[in-house]
Order: sequence, then C-alpha cells, then structure tokens
Amino acid sequence: MIVVGIDPGITGAIAFLHSNGERTVDDMPTRPRKTTGNGKNEVDPTALQTLIRARVPADAAVVVVMENLNTFSKSGGAKSIASMQASKDVICAVLELNRIRVDYVTPHAWQSMFGIKTTDSEDTKDQSLRIARQLYPELRLTKNSGRADALLIGRYGQRHFV
Repeated sequence: MIVVGIDPGITGAIAFLHSNGERTVDDMPTRPRKTTGNGKNEVDPTALQTLIRARVPADAAVVVVMENLNTFSKSGGAKSIASMQASKDVICAVLELNRIRVDYVTPHAWQSMFGIKTTDSEDTKDQSLRIARQLYPELRLTKNSGRADALLIGRYGQRHFV
C-alpha cells in the first residue's frame, strides 16, 4: 500500500509513504506558465505524470489524499485562489488519467491531528516543518517548501483512509 499526500500548488509537494516504511517526498513539478495569467509558473502535467508513474507501480494499491482548497484563507487573494484551483485541476486530471482516486482533507482536519494551531505565535508552516522533522528526520526537510505539509497530509491519510 502506498499513501500519497499532496500539498497542491506551485510551492507544494507530493509525499509517498509505503507500508514497508519507505518514504520519499518531491517538490511539485512546475514549468514556466505558457499563457498570461496568475503567476510565472504552473504545475507541469507531463512531469507530474512521469513522477507518479516512477513512484507508484501500476499494480500497487494506492490512496491519494490532497489538501482541499481553503478559499477563505487570510493570505493571497483572488489571484492566489485562482492559481491554487488551476494547480488542483491539473493534479486531479493527471491522477484521473492514471485511474487514481483522490480523497480530500481540509487544512483544519489534518492540522488538528498534529496539534497545529493558527493562533500560535509560530505560523502553521513552521509548526508543520517542526513536526515533520521530528517524524521524518532522515528526509532533511527545509523551510519554504510544501514537503512538510505533504508528509503530514500523507500521514493523516494513513490514519484516516487506510
């Protein structure tokens, strides 16, 4: 069984958690935006397809859990929401073409499981990074990437969708 946790978006990531203990996490594959619009980059569907095929064998049992958009986020705005929706749409299309179903989790649900609170002095990304480093020290996680969130979303998926 492979549980895939996805933090969608340009700075997001994809974590692959195998039942045998193997773990990998990759930044969301992106490319320069081909059309004018929100942001300079977009999710690269071809590179995402290649990544999924490399990490998930065709005969593997797989559960994909992706963070659902938070349209009421305090950060960003209309452009940010549009960019996140476009990223989510590309990810969903690639997964559907691979006949992989996606389950969704709200930020509040998976963050609550780990005790992450938006009212703390430490922002949620820093809290995620701290917790993911404790759980997966071998992965050498860095700040400013969605890798920590993707790992925690995957771990949430192991608990709630497997």
